[in-house]
Amino acid sequence: MTATDPLLQPFQTRGLTFKNRIVHAPTTMNMSDDRGYVTRQAVGAYEALAAGGYGAVCVGATCVRWDGLINERMLGFYDDTYIIGQRELVEVIHHNNALAGIQLFYGGLIPGVGATFPLEPGKGWIPGTVAWGPTGKYPIGNQQPGVVPTEVYRDLVEDYAQAARRSKEAGYDYVSFHFCHGSLPHVTLSLLENTGRNDEYADRFLFCEQIIQRTQELCGKDFPLIPRLVCDENFVGGYDLDYFLDEYAPRLHALGIDALDCTFGSMLPAKSRDPEVNSGEIIGGGFYVPNLVALPYIQRTREGLKARGIDMPLMGSCNVNTPDQMREMVAEDAADFYASCRQSLDDPDFPRKIAEGREDEIRKSTRTGASLLQGNIFGKGVAGSAQNAAFGRDREYRLVPTNRPKRVLIAGGGSGGLEYALTAHEIGHKVTVYEKSDRLGGVMNWAGNYRTLRNVEQIAYQPDWHRTMIAKRGVDVRLGEKLTVERVLAEKPDVVVVATGARAALPEVSGLGSALDSGFARTIDRVLSEGIDTLQDGPIVVWGGAEGIELALDLARSGRQVRLLDPRAKFAPAAYIGSRARYVMLWAAQAGLAPETEVELAEVGDGSVAVRHGDGRSETIAAAHLIVAPGRVAYDPLSRALLGSGIEVQVVGDARTPRSYGNAIHESAYLARRI
Repeated sequence: MTATDPLLQPFQTRGLTFKNRIVHAPTTMNMSDDRGYVTRQAVGAYEALAAGGYGAVCVGATCVRWDGLINERMLGFYDDTYIIGQRELVEVIHHNNALAGIQLFYGGLIPGVGATFPLEPGKGWIPGTVAWGPTGKYPIGNQQPGVVPTEVYRDLVEDYAQAARRSKEAGYDYVSFHFCHGSLPHVTLSLLENTGRNDEYADRFLFCEQIIQRTQELCGKDFPLIPRLVCDENFVGGYDLDYFLDEYAPRLHALGIDALDCTFGSMLPAKSRDPEVNSGEIIGGGFYVPNLVALPYIQRTREGLKARGIDMPLMGSCNVNTPDQMREMVAEDAADFYASCRQSLDDPDFPRKIAEGREDEIRKSTRTGASLLQGNIFGKGVAGSAQNAAFGRDREYRLVPTNRPKRVLIAGGGSGGLEYALTAHEIGHKVTVYEKSDRLGGVMNWAGNYRTLRNVEQIAYQPDWHRTMIAKRGVDVRLGEKLTVERVLAEKPDVVVVATGARAALPEVSGLGSALDSGFARTIDRVLSEGIDTLQDGPIVVWGGAEGIELALDLARSGRQVRLLDPRAKFAPAAYIGSRARYVMLWAAQAGLAPETEVELAEVGDGSVAVRHGDGRSETIAAAHLIVAPGRVAYDPLSRALLGSGIEVQVVGDARTPRSYGNAIHESAYLARRI
């Protein structure tokens, strides 16, 4: 794009000048030490973000009082001793020519989330923390929350304001308040949770208003504030956008804030207004949540503010995956800023790549697990990326050119092999990738080959990026060639990387082998790679529901008659499906697709499948095809054969143990840096 790209246009609020319209949204990283002080890990992560070319980088949820923590490695700003460490974050952000913001937070009802043991009433899982709200009628973590006393509300106003004063002292350009997603300020705004109080905080907006007013007393009315608010709870009985625009927006505007960071949804355990998209999924949508899910809300917010004579800059976010979608978010009738979260972790450099005309090099988010490898921010983990192994390890993972180049042969051109190849090549090693098929990318090439499931094209973003970068970097690739023991011994490389993936864990069943040869029986891999159009007309049997349910659903939605059989006593989708499982099960029920459990294959014929049910019944099912999705076993044809050869051998990804593409990427990124 040219300099007229709307994403690259500068923007001025009342007190701030942004060089472009891309902001790193305040993201909970959980990278502090165990007392909330800034660590080298946190400095490295924010340095990497700031270097990516954002107009502003906002440091994520920083707790204003210990008892509001939701994770033990959450940044804190409890007293003035925290200022010196926060100055380091400000410094690396400013060095990279970005504005520095910080979001201030207090947990409210959230601190019990992530507990793996029984909690005392009103307590969080971290010692000294509490779970409470204005009434405690809608618990989020601890199912027996407490009620916040009036005097604690008043104390917290001062805690927020003092933390804001410290933020200004540390050099931050603006403060963002976390008035959203189940935190105490948000649940105090809530029409559901805040009902029946008989003190001043029955005025639901008063707590937020007092925080802003006291902050302005300490920091000055000109100090920029950009609160993040839920503009529509999306709950039956919760406040909607019209209520927000009528009741809360005018009071916000009167306080003189610089901009409003808009979100739409909550963590409260209430009935969502939309029966398909949960309220919580509009906060940080899962894989199947529609792209740009918040854009219509942003547009209505803009329209409603104008109708009420309120001129207020807006930030918008959630499920924005491509530069074109980002441009839609900052269109004339939408937001003034795109606030990036998950995409920032998957590729912190994406704003700079847009500015430099290198959009094809952006590692677009597959949205299949932002914290896949390092835990979950509500589950005793730090923020991370399945695709970008360096995030959160940014300084220790910086690539240092080698002065001792090694010869590296890689067997397999899937996620693990290609990540290893790119990393080793950038370090300066001589790398050759052998891929027995005619295309790089491995299983990720076809893992999303569904017709009727939303957003599946995003799975292909990862292999597309790998292929693009392998070609741009000029890595030596041998397509249609299998790396054999004989070739390895002949070439005598320094390192062999086994990235050969996994194979179907086929059961020993009479007739299955010949049925696979004839094409009556097919593995899920074959069906997805060749496409469902290659299947003959007629009923389909899918055996192995954990892996096969998405394919069975796609077939059923495409008009095919499907029976989904599973050998286990209790059905559950495969672990890699993750957050997609809720939608899969919902859509399966809508399609009349019910998994049948405790069903074993007995014999496979030509056009029929004999099965045994858990209750002892036998059944023969006529079908056009049997699709087997039996799980996977590692396939490693090289490592044992090369024992004693004097060649270093490393096994990565599914060739080691079948898991996810993220595991393969992280293992390869780690090992390639250490040869």
